[in-house]
Amino acid sequence: MSTSFLILEAGTPSTFRPTSCQQRALRAKQLAMTVDKGERIKYGSSWELDPDKPWYHVMPRSGWLNDPNGPIWYKGRYHIFYQHVVGSSEWDWTMCWGHASSADLVHWKHEPIALEPSPAKFDAAGCWSGCSTLDSDGTPVILYTAVRLREKTGLPLPPSASDLGLQMIESQCAAVCSPGDDDLVTWTKESRPVIELPPQNEGLVGFRDPYIIQRGVDGNSWKLLLGSGVKGKGGTLLLYESENLLSRWQCSGSFIKGRSKACGEWDLGEMWECPFFVCLPHTSGEAANGNVSVAAGTTSAHVLCVSPYPHYRKDRPTNPCLYWVGQCENDTFNVEEASGPHRLDLGDILYAPNAFVDGQGRTLMLAWLQELRKGGGFDYAGCLSLPRVLTLRGGRLHQEPAPELDQLRQGPGVQLRSLSVEPAAAAALPDIRGPSVDVTFRLARGASSAAGILLRAWLRFDADADEPCAAAAVVNWDASTLEVIFGTQWDRNTLSFGWDSVSKRIGGPIEISEDTVQLRVLIDHSAVEIFTGAGETLTTRIYRGDMAAGDDPGMFFIAQNGSASVTDVAAYTMGSIWKQASDQPAKTHEPAVE
Repeated sequence: MSTSFLILEAGTPSTFRPTSCQQRALRAKQLAMTVDKGERIKYGSSWELDPDKPWYHVMPRSGWLNDPNGPIWYKGRYHIFYQHVVGSSEWDWTMCWGHASSADLVHWKHEPIALEPSPAKFDAAGCWSGCSTLDSDGTPVILYTAVRLREKTGLPLPPSASDLGLQMIESQCAAVCSPGDDDLVTWTKESRPVIELPPQNEGLVGFRDPYIIQRGVDGNSWKLLLGSGVKGKGGTLLLYESENLLSRWQCSGSFIKGRSKACGEWDLGEMWECPFFVCLPHTSGEAANGNVSVAAGTTSAHVLCVSPYPHYRKDRPTNPCLYWVGQCENDTFNVEEASGPHRLDLGDILYAPNAFVDGQGRTLMLAWLQELRKGGGFDYAGCLSLPRVLTLRGGRLHQEPAPELDQLRQGPGVQLRSLSVEPAAAAALPDIRGPSVDVTFRLARGASSAAGILLRAWLRFDADADEPCAAAAVVNWDASTLEVIFGTQWDRNTLSFGWDSVSKRIGGPIEISEDTVQLRVLIDHSAVEIFTGAGETLTTRIYRGDMAAGDDPGMFFIAQNGSASVTDVAAYTMGSIWKQASDQPAKTHEPAVE
């Protein structure tokens, strides 16, 4: 459970309704905006659509969202739970478990809240992050971190040897699904925590986010990890074991040893939140229709991922998630022999990932995509990443969008075999409409020093310039990096791009083969997820604002210091994931899913 949060602020009221792009930019900075059901924002007395709200990423109808919790495939349906504050776009202690389900991993429906705090109980201040699993008899069970506040609890305080001295007191609790409830909508909490207190005298700084790594079936015991940290040393993961999922858990010590707080260029924070640990086959083959081909004789490896908290480096992404690839020996992950830490994502908004195995045997991952905007008074904040298929290739984690997402493509799309991109003039992506787009292409360096795709902005709510700026996803050939650069000046008349007017850069190293890179850019209003052909990812938010009716999608290929070429372009407008008409975006954007 991440405890970082964003406060959204409102501006000053006005009834002014401008008509030009420049005036709208000024309006967004000055006018108070109130919200109607998360779909429309009120500028003075006028209701308009929220132009930056995603529609093919899972999120609640309204309210705050953070960590994905307990993803599970059960009786033919995918279920995603998530940290959720109902009725507020700000982080708050009263965290619930929101719930959405899908039969195809593409089209989703909102389910009732699965868990919510119980007054005067161990979770009185919040039902924080955790996992779900099937008990030995097949019954679905949720394990979660229950939080109560020290100054408000009606329960006894922990003994001094097990008291971490924090504002909140964390315990690990369980909830059991009602018999016959195949939809996983009715849960009964166990009366007592399954793990009430942390180990004694360990100097721990946190105790949360249970993750099952071994089920208690076929003669095995149950094993789980808990995120923690040791004062003055940094993050650690505690290993617990039991013969019974709902009782008698015993701490077996640290699951990962021998790694200090500082690790190369990375500060690993004071504690590690939201761990996941999966076993993946190593393969040099390609994925086809979601099924990974594994060559005979290949071996598997373990992937351990953690979310360091807090993160202090100002020149680094917000809370970068890190992973290692290695082996588990005698209930300990051998981090000294492992490869890593590697960044899970090169962007600045992805945090608290969670992984599970579906009915096809694939390992899928989801994560929290944070908001970056500083104001606006919106009634929502945060969404989940697109589901990603995880494999191992060349000893590194390979991520790609679940192939089922192709079902959201609308119509035949646009295919271009080859396009030349000159440094003096951007090349527009033609005949694509709408704020939600899926674009795949291959970049070839040519004579350029950098090349990529520009996303023009119509309106930035935090813009200081008179005209909205642009952001671009670019490959720097000499540095072998993928970056998104923000705050660049854009002249639509001359199609020129301000390479030197950058206000922020995010990104990192990628694999480049023979001066070519394949990219897939999935844009869902403000949520942007970029995948390379080598399996690296970069996720960010780009607030482009309100596209004028009938206008182009504001996407252009660009090059610096020489021409580049773009080949094998396939671009599609994307539809909504929501099945119920009441959850669909406005009809002026996209028709409802049948």
